[in-house]
Amino acid sequence: MIGHDLECIRLEPSHAPVRKLVVLLHGYGGDAGDMEPTARVLRDALPETAIVCVNGPEPCAHWVEGRQWFAASEFDARDVWLGVQAATPLINRVLDAELAHYGLLERDMVLGGFSQGAMVALHVGPRRFSEAAGLLSFSGVLGGPEHLLEQMVVRPPVMLLHGSEDDVVPVANLGAAEDTLARAGFTVETHRLAGLDHSINGEAQALALKFLKERFGVSTPTTM
Repeated sequence: MIGHDLECIRLEPSHAPVRKLVVLLHGYGGDAGDMEPTARVLRDALPETAIVCVNGPEPCAHWVEGRQWFAASEFDARDVWLGVQAATPLINRVLDAELAHYGLLERDMVLGGFSQGAMVALHVGPRRFSEAAGLLSFSGVLGGPEHLLEQMVVRPPVMLLHGSEDDVVPVANLGAAEDTLARAGFTVETHRLAGLDHSINGEAQALALKFLKERFGVSTPTTM
């Protein structure tokens, strides 16, 4: 039995032990199924890796069929800061439970998310007691940047991906997050994806996969 009660889509290797873990958090008004296409791309290229897409704990305030990590749709800075703090205890329980389920350590896990899920991931990751292998943000925001230095415990490597045409979470948030994280001593890799709106495309998936392979020490075959 897994020690949390959130619904998940769980993609596991069919004929190999699970030695690495990726946990993905969906965006506002979405659900775990929104992350599944990306999860399948990643899982198919990562041996011995489980990808867990987690459903948000609350029904979305604006879309009956969707879920949310916290109640904020406009992503006002104050709402984001309050929201990511409120979501943190639950996310920590989920991560602890998933690591225990697979018998893995923090360094075997990458935490990532899209939009609101990325906001939660970027908040939780630096405040865990052990350092994850990495943090992966699609179209995210770093909540409460002025509090990072005083609160952070660890500095996992971070990849920030953001569409240049995002009209929901403006791409300027990428630069702001990059500056704050870099000043705090994080290793940060950023990509502004030309022509991409508020979504995850093939280019974003390929860059995320490269990051995961690097963080998990998976070699990429060379071609002649």
